[in-house]
Amino acid sequence: MTFNYLIFLISKFFYMLLPLGKTRIFNILIRLSIKNWKYSYYKVKIINQNFKDITYRLCLGGGYGDFYSLYLKRISKKFIFLDFGSNLGIYSLIANKNPNCNFILAFDPLPEIKKKIIKNFRLNRVKGIFYNVGIFNKNIKQKLYISKNHSGASSVIKSKKMHDHIDVVLKNHLFLKKIISKYKNNNYVIKIDVEGAEHAIINELEKSNILKNVHSIFIEIRSPNLSFKKRNIKAQLNKNNFFLKRFIKPHDYLFEKL
Repeated sequence: MTFNYLIFLISKFFYMLLPLGKTRIFNILIRLSIKNWKYSYYKVKIINQNFKDITYRLCLGGGYGDFYSLYLKRISKKFIFLDFGSNLGIYSLIANKNPNCNFILAFDPLPEIKKKIIKNFRLNRVKGIFYNVGIFNKNIKQKLYISKNHSGASSVIKSKKMHDHIDVVLKNHLFLKKIISKYKNNNYVIKIDVEGAEHAIINELEKSNILKNVHSIFIEIRSPNLSFKKRNIKAQLNKNNFFLKRFIKPHDYLFEKL
């Protein structure tokens, strides 16, 4: 047993023991780890990052809950995982642990993510490729509004909380179709966490003719007009023979093919 794994077991024990503050206590204890990486609550290795980044703390300390991580671990058919808005790649790393996961395709336009997720992929021996682009309705360079303390909250939609921005590369369905053409007749499992661009990605998936081979779509939906947006996305997925399998409070939705 390695020292880092021992620290992981201790951190996990107190996480399970305490009724409140689970993520916080895990992150305090796991900092005793040595080397340049730590075990996440999800039992995958993550390269050391700035603890001021809320996204890193959530990935490390199990802040995203257990539902989708368990779902990915229990998929019994062979599949390829498409991770839109991968950030550090926590769900790609979890999917990779399932022996039925054949390959991973991860996408995120944030430039600072590239080195971090590639290191995480190597550290966990992930069978996959990371593309430092976002999927959108056209091929353009677009302003991405960023949060200094929450990399996962970056969005193409400007908000009162985010004024700083950078230019990022966005690609449409033709780029996606070219990539997917290498993996024909596969069973795809999709995760979408793109802070406002959900509808655009589903449109591009539809145009690329991928949805017919998709088993499930896990999507985070946040919006000032949440009920309207949720209704539109649900209608679009229903049209493609997906139904709402589970709503996970406060803003995650799992759709499966009928």
